[in-house]
Amino acid sequence: MKPLILLFKALLLWPIRLIARLLAVLEWIGRAVLGAVALGIGVAVVVALLFAWHAAPPAAPVLPSRFVLALTLDAPLTETPSLETPLPLWDDPQPIHLGTLLTTLDNAAEDPRVAAVALDLSRFPGASYAQLAELRDALGRLRQAGKPVFAFADRYDQKSYFLASVADTVTLDPEGFVLLPGLALEPTYFKAALDRVGITVHAFRAGRYKSFVEPFTRTNMSERERAAATDLMLGLWGQIRDAIAAARKRPVEAIERYHAAFDEILAAHDGDGAAAAKAQGLVDTLAPFTDWQTQVLTAAQLADRDHDFVSWQRYHAAHEAKRLLANGNGEIRVITLEGTITEMDDGNDATASSDRLVAELEAARDDDTVRAVVLRIDSPGGSAFAAEALRRAVRAVRDAGKPVIASFAGVAASGGYWVASAADAIVARPETLTGSIGVFALIPNAAPLMEKLDLTTDGVRTGPFAAPLDPRRPLPDAVRRALDASVGHTYRRFLAVVSEGRGIPQAELEPVAEGRVWLGTAAAKLGLVDRLGGLETAIALARERANAPDAEVHWPTSSLAPREVVRRLIFGSETSALAPPLAWLTAPLRPLAPLLRSLTEPTTALPPVWAHCLCVAP
Repeated sequence: MKPLILLFKALLLWPIRLIARLLAVLEWIGRAVLGAVALGIGVAVVVALLFAWHAAPPAAPVLPSRFVLALTLDAPLTETPSLETPLPLWDDPQPIHLGTLLTTLDNAAEDPRVAAVALDLSRFPGASYAQLAELRDALGRLRQAGKPVFAFADRYDQKSYFLASVADTVTLDPEGFVLLPGLALEPTYFKAALDRVGITVHAFRAGRYKSFVEPFTRTNMSERERAAATDLMLGLWGQIRDAIAAARKRPVEAIERYHAAFDEILAAHDGDGAAAAKAQGLVDTLAPFTDWQTQVLTAAQLADRDHDFVSWQRYHAAHEAKRLLANGNGEIRVITLEGTITEMDDGNDATASSDRLVAELEAARDDDTVRAVVLRIDSPGGSAFAAEALRRAVRAVRDAGKPVIASFAGVAASGGYWVASAADAIVARPETLTGSIGVFALIPNAAPLMEKLDLTTDGVRTGPFAAPLDPRRPLPDAVRRALDASVGHTYRRFLAVVSEGRGIPQAELEPVAEGRVWLGTAAAKLGLVDRLGGLETAIALARERANAPDAEVHWPTSSLAPREVVRRLIFGSETSALAPPLAWLTAPLRPLAPLLRSLTEPTTALPPVWAHCLCVAP
């Protein structure tokens, strides 16, 4: 009887215990959910408070009555203003917006409180020579205003020395050196490696000098490209060498010898690079950083290291707080086109989305406070379709009665030049790489690889243009003919829009097109550029054309959405920071990533035609 009672109790209590445990689990889940909700609300409140704090007008920093402007360049220069974010998302220094820096230096030139400028290049990562030349000009204006410039670096590479050479006094650490190795252009060629694995790349190009296709179709540089590249490199090196010689008051031959016979010069000083640089007149003094700071303060008749050095960021913040006051004179809006031109915004910081930039141009067109637009371009081109969309948007701004001035930075070539051709005027630096009026398309094909692996395909098609770019099959002749026609048409369209925009008869334009890249100096002689100068020249021209001499210069910036702030907090910085160690090897492939996806994603459409230049601003 007792076992039966125990069995009855077990059968009776088991469901009760099960229900109790289920209720306990549900209670735990409920607490977890409530905790997560509470945590989410707490995070949302914190983020909201941070955004509200960020949106509050900043208080103007209080500056000393007299000080040294500390110009420490320890981050890359960028043409695009940094995104406004309420949180310090990265430990590394943020990119330095060149336009902001130039404006700050010009403000300092007119400020009686600025006694001198201390230029520290010890951690300078470099920039294009066109950008560096603009900075040199700004430093020259400071010197003309009676503000001496003192430069320092632990070691000078060619770019940092090119910038430093314009200073009144150049100081080098006693253990450092100055390098002037010159320039080199040596692309990586992929054809042999692709042949080895069984991938063929079909190239369609219009323009004899359109060299972007060569790394995929050759194992070395063509003679035509070698001649053009030699002209570019020798021309740019000559500008760099002559500028250094003039600034340092040294014979050009002395700089050339230091460049070509550095081993002999170094051996003559027992391997002491600092002594060699001083003996050759490239630097004025040898001193550690703290001693250099003392020398700068002494020359400026100041003494307090902690008080008398004011960072350029702090100085800019003081001016920016005043600039936020209402301005009734209108604005010159600077819109930046930086990176490879694409149609849609793919979240890559190295691309310029036509969708986004068209919206910015339309906003400038419709904003009554905007008197003129300066289109700042630092791009080797990209999608021809996207470039044409941008050109039309530029034309629409002009049709609204607002002048558009194109300002070229380090490179404004191919698709970048396509866009600029619609501007009222083009301003370029002598060091700018521009032109490259030509187009191409590349089609990868893996049929040889399929054969090597004994892989086959079979099926039916209604015609040669059903899945025309299937990489598993050889490219049909009809598709080849269609691609030839498409590329040829796009090239003729490119010539037509440049001829119309620049007022150059097409017969005169064709010999300087053909995909050839030109330095800014040559482009000006050929009529591809109106004036030689930098951003300052372009802004002055925009004010002149708009009859708005007092218009404020404004760079529009985008704010990060809260979701993007959280994403970057979790996953880190810009996509460029996640580049693999061998990114330099695959750099030519990155602009073509959408096209190369056809290896695994056969498409029913013809590929895009690219107006892209195989040129990176040196």
